[in-house]
Amino acid sequence: MIKQTPEPDDEDWDMAAARAKLASQHDNSKKGRQSRQKRIAKAVDRSAKDGRSLRSTGRTAQFNFKALPELKPAALKAAEKSGLTLAEWMEEAVTAKLKAEGIDA
Repeated sequence: MIKQTPEPDDEDWDMAAARAKLASQHDNSKKGRQSRQKRIAKAVDRSAKDGRSLRSTGRTAQFNFKALPELKPAALKAAEKSGLTLAEWMEEAVTAKLKAEGIDA
């Protein structure tokens, strides 16, 4: 049997039901948003191997260099042990070397 075209009075045209079905599944209130942000912040591993973070660090200058193949894994291991990202650990290492050389950073 072929189904007839729905009429605006039919159940298929119930806009309230359609809106409820398509509505967002999470809490959009301020309290709900704050709860999600706290959960995300806890999930961020600051010593992640790829160095990504959901927080802004204030760093804007890029600093790249070539290194010996064995240096990067050692630096990653040291950063992880310190609970820092690789960028933070390298920043501390360069700052310490500059201070040792008597150069203000």
